Amino acid sequence: MMSEISQRWDATPWITLISYVSGSKPLIETVDRSAAFAVSREDARTHGLLPFAWDSGNLCVAVAEPPSLQARLLLDRIGPVKWYRTTAIDLVLAQREIYGDLSDRPAPFGELARQRGLSQEALDELLRMQQNQGGLLGSLATAHQHLTSWDVAEILSAQTGIPTQNLLQDSPAASPELLNVWHLLTEKEWRDYEMVPVAVGPDTITVALTNPFDTPGRRKLSLVAKTRVKAVLTGHRDILARLDQQYRANNLVLSRTLLLHRRPDDSATQTLTKSQKWAGVALVVALIAALIFDRDVALSVVSSLFVLIYALLVVHRLWIIRKGTLTTNELRFAREEVENLSDSDLPIYTILIPARDEANVLNVLTEALSRLDYPKDRLDVKLLLEEDDVETIAAARRAKLPSFMEITIVPPEEPRTKPKALNFGLQRARGEFVTIYDAEDIPEPSQLKKALLAFRQSDDTLACVQAKLSYFNIEQNLLTRWFTAEYSVWFNLLLPSLHAASLPIPLGGTSNHFRTEVLRNIGAWDPYNVTEDADLGIRLNKSGYRTAVMDSYTYEEANSEFVNWVRQRSRWIKGYLQTWLVHMRHPVQLHRQLGARGFWGFQLAILGTPIMFILNPLYWLITSLWFMTNWGLIPHLFPPGIYYLGMLNLLAGNFVFAYLNAVGAAKDGHWSLVPYAILTPLYWTMMSLASWKALLQLMTRPSHWEKTHHGLTDWNPVTAADHRESAEISA
Repeated sequence: MMSEISQRWDATPWITLISYVSGSKPLIETVDRSAAFAVSREDARTHGLLPFAWDSGNLCVAVAEPPSLQARLLLDRIGPVKWYRTTAIDLVLAQREIYGDLSDRPAPFGELARQRGLSQEALDELLRMQQNQGGLLGSLATAHQHLTSWDVAEILSAQTGIPTQNLLQDSPAASPELLNVWHLLTEKEWRDYEMVPVAVGPDTITVALTNPFDTPGRRKLSLVAKTRVKAVLTGHRDILARLDQQYRANNLVLSRTLLLHRRPDDSATQTLTKSQKWAGVALVVALIAALIFDRDVALSVVSSLFVLIYALLVVHRLWIIRKGTLTTNELRFAREEVENLSDSDLPIYTILIPARDEANVLNVLTEALSRLDYPKDRLDVKLLLEEDDVETIAAARRAKLPSFMEITIVPPEEPRTKPKALNFGLQRARGEFVTIYDAEDIPEPSQLKKALLAFRQSDDTLACVQAKLSYFNIEQNLLTRWFTAEYSVWFNLLLPSLHAASLPIPLGGTSNHFRTEVLRNIGAWDPYNVTEDADLGIRLNKSGYRTAVMDSYTYEEANSEFVNWVRQRSRWIKGYLQTWLVHMRHPVQLHRQLGARGFWGFQLAILGTPIMFILNPLYWLITSLWFMTNWGLIPHLFPPGIYYLGMLNLLAGNFVFAYLNAVGAAKDGHWSLVPYAILTPLYWTMMSLASWKALLQLMTRPSHWEKTHHGLTDWNPVTAADHRESAEISA
């Protein structure tokens, strides 16, 4: 056995660790400092070793004596090792050059940070954070705006002797060799490793990275490249800028076509397929033929069908009231559960914030995100700004955003929609989980942790957790009161009812939390659908995933201006019609995917909502004409049984929907809104106007995104979430 070990040791190749000059060439350094710090200086000295290079996936390590079992176990935790022999004097001198003498060790990070102006008080606070939640001191310092990412790079360079490279000022020139290196790893791997290639030599690739002590990226690259990899240090912002430069065009293509390529039948690129167009033509021809053959019977059949559909929708709303008031299966988490989450065990969480023409709400957004009860160094916030939105971009750059917020410039190519911007941001997401907030949103501080608890306490089929939405300017005017009551119905009755019945859930446009990989795998958002949220909820269900509703609130700005409200509401209704047309391209397949209950639940929730408001003005007009003129055509439209059912719809329907708004507002604690439920029919008139606008626009501009303007209120939104959460905790 000893002879075998001796033979292996004799066969170990030799290496000199001392820098040398070869002819006219510059000084050749044998030891790559970025490899040397794969182990601590204490371990290197204790075990008599020195890592000096990454080569073909192996960590090359020099020793003067056969490595001990403890040394092998230490390095096995890093990965494959290739051993080299060196002289004892070479090893000692090289260790002294890299790690410093025992009496001349490099200063710790905190001491070097103090030399750069970090106060002792701030350093003490950062050290307490590090003890409680883990993480790197440099990441914590930048997340809390004590240091810039370039400060951190220079401090690490002073610690390790690894040189820095400013990629914002000295971006590597493009070359075929460098392009080939980019192709060795995926975009996700480069982003996860926070590493980019900057130079290619005959037998070495040089990469820029932010953390010299993180080894997996260099090991992976050296393995696939089958060559040595050395490193220089740079700032986090430098890495992001280089990645943006490299992948911008590809990100744009994927943001527009990912769903179209993966699931073309689920894309709203075309509003109607050829078969749907022919079916529509056939239906119109059949209706015209029926009217010619027997007008009275044809009108009676069509009218009766609509009355029956309307009655079914009224019954569906009654079911919502009953189910929504009785259900208790929305996800709730006690204060202790949230507080017991260990910050050191929390993953990176990506937040996507599309913000077009939102310069006036950025200060509110920044404060809301700063209030989130989540380690700031684990937040990956993408502020998605359109390239031609000069005002918002300028405001964001003036705002000195915290380092966890990254300004992401979205190219202005069509479609100019929120889901395209979200898809662009998703390509760059680093988080295990991802959520969406609008620019004016005020999420409750504990919302991310509650969503994380929901995912951890469920199996992998739970792909989405929807938080509830409400408004912070409820009492601004009559429109904001109606709007808030409607949202209360949606998030306190409808969605919990669908959740309880395991039916497809059309998501809200914000505060939905996803498993990032699931979202990517199903094609992310449809950039051509103007209610991408509802469509995504249906697609998740079709793919076998579940959506849950949790009892956590995000506060938004309720629309307080009529024209602005019509723009927003017509877009929502148009999107629901889009979603119905897309998923009904193959009704038999949809029935098989959703099941019978899911299929009919889809019809009532997605088609029923716009149909109801499109029909309302027609029946109001017919009823008015009947009472005012006793028009002779009316009896032909409504056979006796259908006539009485229609009258019941008029009377009971008005009551049911007004009562629905009252119950929703009361369940949400908005008792002051209950009296305004009596005026619900007036709100329906506005809904019908928006619905007819949506129907016309569906035929002319199906993917046109009408922007909702925010910042139209003087109400102070910032503490709304805190007030709600405090009230729940004390209750």
